[in-house]
Amino acid sequence: MRRIARALLPLLVGAIVARTSHGFVQQPSSPLLGCLSGRSHLLPTAPLSPGGDGRRSISPITAITKPKVSTSTSVGLSAQEIIEAGVSFDTFAPQFLWLLIIGLPEADITKKIMGPIVPIVTLALVHLLIVAVAAAQEGALDQVLIFREVFDPSLSQLAGMQKLFEIPNFVAEEWPHVLIWDLFVGRQIWIDGLERGIDTRLSLAFCNFIGPPGLLVHVATCLITGKGLPPMGYKEDVVTKD
Repeated sequence: MRRIARALLPLLVGAIVARTSHGFVQQPSSPLLGCLSGRSHLLPTAPLSPGGDGRRSISPITAITKPKVSTSTSVGLSAQEIIEAGVSFDTFAPQFLWLLIIGLPEADITKKIMGPIVPIVTLALVHLLIVAVAAAQEGALDQVLIFREVFDPSLSQLAGMQKLFEIPNFVAEEWPHVLIWDLFVGRQIWIDGLERGIDTRLSLAFCNFIGPPGLLVHVATCLITGKGLPPMGYKEDVVTKD
């Protein structure tokens, strides 16, 4: 478990750093502009006044303004930055896990990492953080009201989902939602392949790219090879046990 946590932690840290790096103040593009902007308080601020000979002269500087010091040095994350970092983590971390179960399905490292449920739980916890932060933002109730329209038989479900996908925070919740559940099903397919000696690489590739069709490919593979329908964890002797 500790090895898995150490493997996933750099991805989360990298996502946070990538999302917060844009918050630092950029340096002036020109050295001359930088020099002038840094010394603008030394320029005369008094207006021009006519001299005794009719020529215009510069009035003496009556005051020197104190330069403003930027206080935007805080490295604290805003709600949007937390959401962005969480989405990045839940987008890229599963791809590493997919590579293991597709490319190295029988390797010891794959079994050690993907055998336990820990990777899925870790991704789910990050997703829960995204949901919690997004739910605390303004307009969260509006999403619930629109979501209710999706389950109204008298309305268009597609139109309701189109409205929801116009809301960034809903997309931030829905995208990791899809990725994590695809990986969860993919893990079950991979385990079934190990237990019953079935090649699952094609099924897992489809599962990663388009979700449910990957499960159908696995079912077809099982039937063609004479292995029967995949139990996916179901054991009749355990269920019917008194």
